[in-house]
Amino acid sequence: MDWRASEAWMVPRAPKGAWDPRESQDLLDNRAPLGPRVFPGPRVPSALMERRVLKGSQGSPACPGPPGEVIQPLPIQMPKKTRRSVDGSRLMQEDEAIPTGGAPGSPGGLEEIFGSLDSLREEIEQMRRPTGTQDSPARTCQDLKLCHPELPDGEYWVDPNQGCARDAFRVFCNFTAGGETCVTPRDDVTQFSYVDSEGSPVGVVQLTFLRLLSVSAHQDVSYPCSGAARDGPLRLRGANEDELSPETSPYVKEFRDGCQTQQGRTVLEVRTPVLEQLPVLDASFSDLGAPPRRGGVLLGPVCFMG
Repeated sequence: MDWRASEAWMVPRAPKGAWDPRESQDLLDNRAPLGPRVFPGPRVPSALMERRVLKGSQGSPACPGPPGEVIQPLPIQMPKKTRRSVDGSRLMQEDEAIPTGGAPGSPGGLEEIFGSLDSLREEIEQMRRPTGTQDSPARTCQDLKLCHPELPDGEYWVDPNQGCARDAFRVFCNFTAGGETCVTPRDDVTQFSYVDSEGSPVGVVQLTFLRLLSVSAHQDVSYPCSGAARDGPLRLRGANEDELSPETSPYVKEFRDGCQTQQGRTVLEVRTPVLEQLPVLDASFSDLGAPPRRGGVLLGPVCFMG
């Protein structure tokens, strides 16, 4: 038992002969309660206490070590050629075919570059301002009039779909009427079709694009006052299969009545904003779809105004 823990129980003794029992009882009553007992921890050996790590001063720098290993970059992976894929004579021919004077920076190379730029500039200018020739066709006659207001009425080349110039066709441009594009019908009484000024048929695609680029169209139809005209009124069939006649359509008008004499001709004018109705594809004095009895019906050119 630790002697320090037992000090609280020690009571000083009074001198012999002067002891009073009541004083001992008072000391016992006023004593403080003891706390929990505390045991000392393990003692550290003195040998370990002496082993201390002391930080010394920084030493002088040492010499650099030997260089490390140098890593080369990976080579570009090129496809390997076998012996069969390499032809020495062909390589020599390709080397000989390279012109020495056409290299970039040489006089010959600069002339070729400037020549290409001039040709490209001309092509762009022809697209911006077409001249109406076979090599530079316009979309419509109205476009041609806007680019060249001084041009007279006449035949010019147009290409409504602006695709390959091979499908361009020649038409009559009526600049006096504002730039109408007029396509001539084929001179054939058995079947109505439309051709250009050289007699070549005009494609359906070109006619479709010509309608899309226009806002109105008109066409004249004439017939004699004798013969088949006495069998009934003239009926017309449009490109969209609509029946056109003065009785059924508000866009068909009698332009000139020549039936006052037996040798005269009556002219009907079809002027419509419904562009799908023109050109006229059939005309008959009987029911449409029956055997045709055209009786000398003549079609005028169909003109589109854009």
